[in-house]
This record gives sequence, C-alpha cells and structure tokens, in this order.
Amino acid sequence: FMTMAAMEIEKMNHHPEWSNVYNRLVIELTTHDAGGITQNDISLARILNSLLKH
Repeated sequence: FMTMAAMEIEKMNHHPEWSNVYNRLVIELTTHDAGGITQNDISLARILNSLLKH
C-alpha cells in the first residue's frame, strides 16, 4: 500500500506527513501553506481510500 500511495502522492506533488510503526500507518493530510485542509487533501484521501479497497 505504501509504495502505491507514494506513487500517487508524487503524481499530485502533495506531501502529507505519515508514519509507519509496526502494523500501524498514520497519514496526516493537511496543506500547511493554506493553514488547513484543501481540495488536494480531500482528493488524496479519496485516492488512498480507493487503494485500500484493492
């Protein structure tokens, strides 16, 4: 999942904060320059959700 997610993230030129510890992955979607969540974050969340379903 992380490899596929990284490829999608790179395509979007979006850089979420994420950490992977043992069997837990945390992805923080926010756009620091905008001071919060933007449409890019929402779009990326949808893409990541679709990757999880496959």
